[in-house]
Amino acid sequence: MKKYFILIMTILMCIVLAACAGDAPAGEDTEGDDDSYAVEDMEEGTGLGSFTSVDLDGNEVTEAVFSDKDVTILNVWATFCGPCLAEMPDLAVLSEELPDNAQVIGVVIDTPAADSEGGAAVDLWGGDAENLDLAREICSETGVKYTNILASESVAKAFEGVVAVPTTFILDKSGNLVCKPIVGADVEGYKKAVEDYLAGL
Repeated sequence: MKKYFILIMTILMCIVLAACAGDAPAGEDTEGDDDSYAVEDMEEGTGLGSFTSVDLDGNEVTEAVFSDKDVTILNVWATFCGPCLAEMPDLAVLSEELPDNAQVIGVVIDTPAADSEGGAAVDLWGGDAENLDLAREICSETGVKYTNILASESVAKAFEGVVAVPTTFILDKSGNLVCKPIVGADVEGYKKAVEDYLAGL
């Protein structure tokens, strides 16, 4: 059943969204906006800043979650994104194989937290609170057990430079980038970035 769900969801999303390296939010124009920045321009050492939200189970999460481990793979995804869903089973496996001082955390960008109704997360990503049940179902069907954070107002601000999903940040325990963000599904790339960082500690 799980395999069929993943296959069907991936095919449908790819057909609807014309799968590519990543999917942009509906209506988002990424050209000609001098006030915005692209995540590809973020340099090593850049911090994401502070945020407060909840996870899929309603537990409060802040940027302090990064301090629990030496390195965090922070995967920004959306329920509408075929490439995101396709890589989630591999991310689930990776999260179980990482050493004790590393972790995977997801940010489901189109599932707003309660404080986001009509706010920045919804405006940017077209998110809907009804996506919460869908996000839980996707995590269950893909074997994901790691924490997934909802898109509160402060989370939307922290990730305002994300214009395509999946986008993945490799962060140290202070929430600073240890390498440039990775745009597009690349689980092996995430793994190598973690290994390279830990080897330098």
